[in-house]
Amino acid sequence: MCIRDSPASLSKRASAVPGLMSRLRVAFVVQGEGRGHMTQALALAPLLRDAGHELVSVLVGQSPFRSVPDYFVKGIKAPVEPFPAPTQVPGRMRQGVSVLKTLGDATRRMPQFITSGFQIHNATRSVDVVVNFMDLICGLSRIILRSRVPAVAVAHNYLFLHPELTHHQTGLNFGTFVMGYTKGTAARSMAKVALSFDALANYDRDGLVVMPPLLRPGLRDMQPSDNGYLLGYALNPGYGYRLAEWQSRHPEVTVHFYVDGGSAAFDPNTDASFHVHALNDQNFIRHLAGCRAYIGSAGFESICEAFHFGKPVLAVPTEGQHEQILNAWDAERVGAAQAGTYADLDSFWDNLPRPSEQAVETFRRWVKKAPPRIVEVIERACLLYTSDAADERSSVDLGGRRII
Repeated sequence: MCIRDSPASLSKRASAVPGLMSRLRVAFVVQGEGRGHMTQALALAPLLRDAGHELVSVLVGQSPFRSVPDYFVKGIKAPVEPFPAPTQVPGRMRQGVSVLKTLGDATRRMPQFITSGFQIHNATRSVDVVVNFMDLICGLSRIILRSRVPAVAVAHNYLFLHPELTHHQTGLNFGTFVMGYTKGTAARSMAKVALSFDALANYDRDGLVVMPPLLRPGLRDMQPSDNGYLLGYALNPGYGYRLAEWQSRHPEVTVHFYVDGGSAAFDPNTDASFHVHALNDQNFIRHLAGCRAYIGSAGFESICEAFHFGKPVLAVPTEGQHEQILNAWDAERVGAAQAGTYADLDSFWDNLPRPSEQAVETFRRWVKKAPPRIVEVIERACLLYTSDAADERSSVDLGGRRII
């Protein structure tokens, strides 16, 4: 069943629930595997505070192969509580993802994940709304433990559940698994907020709300420039060696490369023109604004940031990550990036595919619409859930009520 309320009816229902919209207590649950999910959380937190709401807790999935960056812990301005979470285990040479190792790690640590489910449930049971940035344990725990707190799921990945895009999925068996995983993260959510490069129609049956990207604070105040260097980022440090090898053949090109752990994780032993940096959001954005071009794993958030600056992008999906293949395809669809591999770097650098000024301006206007829309979806989740709480809490499937 879809819920469609006019502004007038929403106001009438809000007045029937005294004090509901004045101050909401919000909890975030963030998948720690992807840095983009953390960036989205950092972008949403001040929007909620500006609307008069309170972010009371932030739970972040933590893996043995990734750290929770200091910039996130400091920037979110709320208590951060890590929990053991599934991870994509790097494969040979620390480049792509090993499916077998990932499944083995998940099997071995399954008792920890069960404990994490109870941890999330207990930490969020007294808040008004949970915002889930694509964490699977949060979604599954809501089913198993029958959470009575409304939730809103936020991620770019939900866009690939949209009927206009589903027919572009490749690799049927693996793609079906990934889409099932995606749906699991949003279990029993009032809405799936699908962050998108462009506007698509909301999809009633699946509860999809198509939303502009959530870009980090301060991005719109920065002016892009071309200082001649290539900026790189990789989820796994092994990819840095491919970039270092390319730079050794092009010593005239300065490269700045970001990776978790910085030089402690990756030391290419190259000349002074190859600079390795630990993850730092402000430093990365400054380098992105000043680069000539960007090459990185096909994460949605970094491509959006580069598109906002009008930078040429070579999006290289991390091997074994089907969703990044879809991300790269989606970025090509709107003219935000060129999908490829490190083998394409020569042709990319020689003929940089700059997005058109019209495409960049259209994207910037789309991004500006995000703040009021995302806050409204979260507020409406609480409003509709609370106003019909008695009926909803006795229903078989809370996920049946959608917000469009």
